[in-house]
Amino acid sequence: MKKVVACIIARTNSTRLPQKVLRSVGKYILIEYLILKIKKSLLVDEIYICTSVNEDDKVLLDIAKKLNIKFYAGSYDSVIDRMLDVAALEQATEVVRITGDNLFTDEIYLDIMIEQHLNNEVDYTRTEYLPIGITAEVINVGALRKCYELMDPKESQYLLLYMFQPNIFNCLVILPEEKHIRPNYTLTVDTPDDYERTLKIIRNDCLLDLDEILAICSSNDIPNLLYQEIGTVKLPSNLTIFFETYRREIDLRIQLSKIYKLSTGEYERRKGLRATQNNNSNL
Repeated sequence: MKKVVACIIARTNSTRLPQKVLRSVGKYILIEYLILKIKKSLLVDEIYICTSVNEDDKVLLDIAKKLNIKFYAGSYDSVIDRMLDVAALEQATEVVRITGDNLFTDEIYLDIMIEQHLNNEVDYTRTEYLPIGITAEVINVGALRKCYELMDPKESQYLLLYMFQPNIFNCLVILPEEKHIRPNYTLTVDTPDDYERTLKIIRNDCLLDLDEILAICSSNDIPNLLYQEIGTVKLPSNLTIFFETYRREIDLRIQLSKIYKLSTGEYERRKGLRATQNNNSNL
């Protein structure tokens, strides 16, 4: 029996935007908005805030209780240790890694990822070419344990680079509908500029899906929307590479992976089906 547990990786020690997960976005704080988005998933069995034992992170326990999800405080440095600990607690077969600054993680793409991950019995699933901050990673727990043996756990904030290796793991890449391809957009929240952009997008208290976010971005002057594809990318062990080199490497890994491409209109059809199911459940 498969069990899927979402691990929201969050700390309160951010430096560029202090305590970003506790910042207000409309009537919510950022991490509440993200949790409510993940709760709309039809295929996630449990949701955890995965944080550290640091005293400052205890504030996240109250948020977990308020929203009726689970909470785990583990390793200060190792994200992968926290995820494996939660998997052991829940006897999970798959974990979903969601970073706490990706408040717009899309529940429809999340369910597509989980569905295809389980159907194809793969080790690792990701979505490419969406705006930064929209998607997550689905990981088989057995593969995650294998990955643990191949890396320094303290470098697991770079888990993408270790798990997304088609020569080692059975990887699946979801390719979005053409209307959603915006790899040059960034919707994550890591800096004051990101936060300013987010407040321009969230103008009411609705939980926005990707269609709605892109509609707002196309019809309004949203600041700091474009990701600057220049400079360098941080790698484990304090190494860096030029962004162009990094992107070429990721594109090569995509080519070596299994592919599931959404058909035109599939997102809208799935969204309509979810609405019908929700209406029926409320009868």
